Amino acid sequence: MTKLTKRNYFTIKNQYISKSKISDWLKDENFFYRKHVLGEVERKVTDPIIKGSAVDTWLTNGEKKFREQYIQVTRRSTSDPNYEYQLNKSMYEEVERMCRKVELQTAYKQLRGFKKQTILQYDMDLGMFPGICGIPDWFKIKDDKCIIVDLKTTENAEPYKYTFKCEQYGYHKQMAMYTMLITKLFGIRKFEYRHLAVEKDLDNINNVYCYLLDEDKVAEEYVKILEILRNIKKETKFLPRDANWEEMLVV
Repeated sequence: MTKLTKRNYFTIKNQYISKSKISDWLKDENFFYRKHVLGEVERKVTDPIIKGSAVDTWLTNGEKKFREQYIQVTRRSTSDPNYEYQLNKSMYEEVERMCRKVELQTAYKQLRGFKKQTILQYDMDLGMFPGICGIPDWFKIKDDKCIIVDLKTTENAEPYKYTFKCEQYGYHKQMAMYTMLITKLFGIRKFEYRHLAVEKDLDNINNVYCYLLDEDKVAEEYVKILEILRNIKKETKFLPRDANWEEMLVV
């Protein structure tokens, strides 16, 4: 099986199922197939994704790695193969501000000793796919418990907004996938799920929040992932979604 690395993880060579691929499966099975098997659909790289990845790089791999990987340019070019590593002046300065702010936080300093950006992959029979994968930002196993921490950048990290964001972007499902990987790889059964969220705001305050994710919601998503993986394993046609009256939804 393919050994996943930072070089091939986000390419078509990675045929392992991740949380993001499950999200595409739930959108439409044919879209999933065209994107992740045939490679006909390009991975979208938006400005929020680029800035979020830049912040991730700095805070998990260090400022030096960020400076080496990301460049400040006057004009960005979407045709440039390195487009996702190009930041204009305002983007570059925004990333710097957010990272500096997070580095000052006690919660960030307490992540010393955690494993950072470790690629996890587990081989299992999923039909045409070799297994599952994921990259938690930080995790630490102590005795019989694992603490998983993910870094998030968001427009508003206040509780009433962030709760909705967790549901909208499937953050509990993401933690469920990490849980499945760490359980199978290390035999751990006890988990704690945390988010370190930093705001991207016009006033350049960049408040940082610490969140504890609901274990029951993660457990619910774990069960759903098991069912999704079973469906992926047996699927052979990958047909587009079809609306019919026999499968009406109640609202």
